[in-house]
Amino acid sequence: MDKIKSISLRKQLVIVILCAFIICIITLGIILPNILKPFYENSVYSYLSQPSRFIGPNTNKMSEDIAFIIKTKGGATYTSDNLNEMIPSLSLSEVEEKANEAKGKFVVEGHTYYYLWGEKNGQRNLIITDDRQIKEQENSLLSIIFPTVLATIAITVMLLVTWIQYILRKIKKIDKKTKALITGEEVLGREFKINDELNDLSNTIDSVNKELKQKDEYKNMMFQNLSHELKTPISVIQSYIEGIDDGVIEKEEALKIISDETNLLSEQVKTILQINKIDYLKDSKKYESSKADIEKILMEVVEKHKLLKSDVDFVINLEQDKTKNIFNGTEDMWKGIFDNILGNFIRYAKNKIEVTVHDNQITLFNDGEKLDEEMLERIFLPYVKGKKGQTGLGLSIVKKAVNLFGYDIKARNVDAGVEFVIK
Repeated sequence: MDKIKSISLRKQLVIVILCAFIICIITLGIILPNILKPFYENSVYSYLSQPSRFIGPNTNKMSEDIAFIIKTKGGATYTSDNLNEMIPSLSLSEVEEKANEAKGKFVVEGHTYYYLWGEKNGQRNLIITDDRQIKEQENSLLSIIFPTVLATIAITVMLLVTWIQYILRKIKKIDKKTKALITGEEVLGREFKINDELNDLSNTIDSVNKELKQKDEYKNMMFQNLSHELKTPISVIQSYIEGIDDGVIEKEEALKIISDETNLLSEQVKTILQINKIDYLKDSKKYESSKADIEKILMEVVEKHKLLKSDVDFVINLEQDKTKNIFNGTEDMWKGIFDNILGNFIRYAKNKIEVTVHDNQITLFNDGEKLDEEMLERIFLPYVKGKKGQTGLGLSIVKKAVNLFGYDIKARNVDAGVEFVIK
């Protein structure tokens, strides 16, 4: 059973060709003759109807393959000279007994005989022949069909083998590309000219390979930058602790700096956790059936940020129909999205931050300084920082998260400030 399961495509092709050849032989040698036999027999009966018009009591013989019996009006019976030669084992009465219908056939000692009764001017004629004519027709037909079919099979097999070889070369290349997804290698070589489904699969693997490499490069760059960013606050904290111990720095001043650096360190750790969370959700697909109540999440996040920026007025505009405030995605990820955006906004807003949920769209506004055109295009890219930015990853994480849930986010300048639109 294991050997059967591990048959290569080439061996499968050979088996298919052999099976097709056997089927053709059976079809031509057995099935086709049986299908055509009624046509052959009809031609035999047509053949037998011709002599019935010409034979009479004085006719002794028509041909080698035709025998006959004549029954006249007066009751006399005449037979052809070759009747006994054609059917040696039957008497005249036995022949008439077997030929008991208007036309038909009977078998004697393995030989098949066909007969036809005819009548002319009160004279009844029984015309009999053996099956040599049918065999000749079968042999004649097979002698024409068999070589033609064999030649067709041979040409088809050659074309099939050529095509399979072409497919196998493609499959081998796709196999190499698939393995390269694991090893990280790049498979070079000529692309096939025919743009078929295998070419589409090959191109898809190339795209996946490219995307995986980009993700690896992104992760490497991210962790390198985060490692550097993490080292900086840790080094600052260590320096100020040592300064306190050595008595060279005022304790109150040092504690303020340590508190600020600890908050920065906390934000960076939170960023790492958010990135891992997005990757986990994307791989597990657990987010696909999740729904989040934006009203509940916004109220919670806004209350937190009000405490951080008490001089900014927060305005929330929600849909009256509560069901329209439900969006795709998980609650904790939407908390992270709003946390990042509002955390960014409170660093720039002068007096007002406004969030509006309407028509399956979320618009977040702050009345801070407008962004230049270049920043508008690049603000959601990793490590792009504004004037008061921290890690440069917060908004890139926001974009990855909303894209994961089937939405997109854009930044735009408006008359009174800057808007982020999620839809």
